[in-house]
Amino acid sequence: MYIQPASPVPFGAILALNVVNFVDNSIANVVAWNASRKTAAALSKLTVSQLEDIGLLPGDTRSHY
Repeated sequence: MYIQPASPVPFGAILALNVVNFVDNSIANVVAWNASRKTAAALSKLTVSQLEDIGLLPGDTRSHY
């Protein structure tokens, strides 16, 4: 359902919103990538026995991160 705004959107507001959303999404993607990278680095330092203790196999760490 489309709701018509009471007044027109200011010139450039849509562009500004799109730019802000792009920057916000880019930052979120970098943060997620860095967390994944840190997780992979931490898991790569664990022994096979330690990985088994937390329910992982050595191949699991390479395939998910």
